[in-house]
Amino acid sequence: MKGKVNTAVFTLALAALFFGFWLSPKRVYSDNENRYLAGRPALTLQSLFAGDFTRGFEDWVTDGFPLRDRWIALKSRLDLLAGRRDTGGVYVTKEGRMMEVFDEVDEARYEKNLDYLRQAKALYAELDRFDVMLIPTASHVLREQVGLPTPDVDQASLLERASDLLTYDALSALEAHRDEYIYYYTDHHWTSLGAWYVYALRDDALAQDAFVQEVLTEDFLGTTFSRAGIYEKKDAITAFAYGSPTVEHNRSGAVTEGLYDRSYLSKKDKYSVFLGGNQALTVIRTGQEGGKLLLVKDSYANTYVQFLIPHYAEIHVVDLRSFAGSLRAYAREAGITEMTVLYNLKGFSEETSLFRIVG
Repeated sequence: MKGKVNTAVFTLALAALFFGFWLSPKRVYSDNENRYLAGRPALTLQSLFAGDFTRGFEDWVTDGFPLRDRWIALKSRLDLLAGRRDTGGVYVTKEGRMMEVFDEVDEARYEKNLDYLRQAKALYAELDRFDVMLIPTASHVLREQVGLPTPDVDQASLLERASDLLTYDALSALEAHRDEYIYYYTDHHWTSLGAWYVYALRDDALAQDAFVQEVLTEDFLGTTFSRAGIYEKKDAITAFAYGSPTVEHNRSGAVTEGLYDRSYLSKKDKYSVFLGGNQALTVIRTGQEGGKLLLVKDSYANTYVQFLIPHYAEIHVVDLRSFAGSLRAYAREAGITEMTVLYNLKGFSEETSLFRIVG
């Protein structure tokens, strides 16, 4: 009898926890992870039998679990104590650096994306210049310093397969300065200094002292921190400003002064201080003489674009993941004279929207 009572109490407690979790308010957005969290799934006969409800419920519970951020941090700490350096898809080094794991590549996707670039280079042959820049990630450039615990994709080999497209040897430029602050400790992006070393490969590149350098924050915890939940040191974000450019996002007609959206410095996503984050279309009017550049990119270019200000009258920044319409038609309409494609190598190998570059 006592066993039945205990079972009933346990069952009621579980039911109370379940319904309490089901009915309690949940966070819609995670500032720490910089993403929207899964919502409570709708229970219908169709979703139940199709398996959609089960999958949605699992995502919802995972995202809405109480004290989720602290549990992520605890798991990472336990992984490190157990000798694992790979936690949450992030390498955590002994010096406290967190680098995004890049241990496999979709070969078919990578080759297809290279083919799109070759088609685009032919399609835009009338332009004065067509540059392609694929930037290796920290897990390759810094591999010797940090002693990665597991094999990483041979990014040098991937870059060699794109050698007919690449304008600059970004890998060598970054490896030559691997002892400097060229990648963030807690984020998957390169720093402004890392971007400058690749920019310096341009024949017409300006010296560092041509730009006004300003430390925007020393309180940055980025994407790899969000996935691991732990950190040893915070990052600094530095601006390299030039001139007085204006910025317009998504043909809104609203023009802002300067490249840096300082409102993000008080938010979790501080990297979005560059250009206000990823926008479908950003038009920068520099006030300088020169042509009009079309920059097709991922977020690695957000910190690189500040170095292009002296060289163009206008810079049209396009993120193909959200850009609507024909890129070819837009380039003609805008009077584009040069084009640059800039992605980090891992992101490029996974990109599913690059077909739009030839549309």
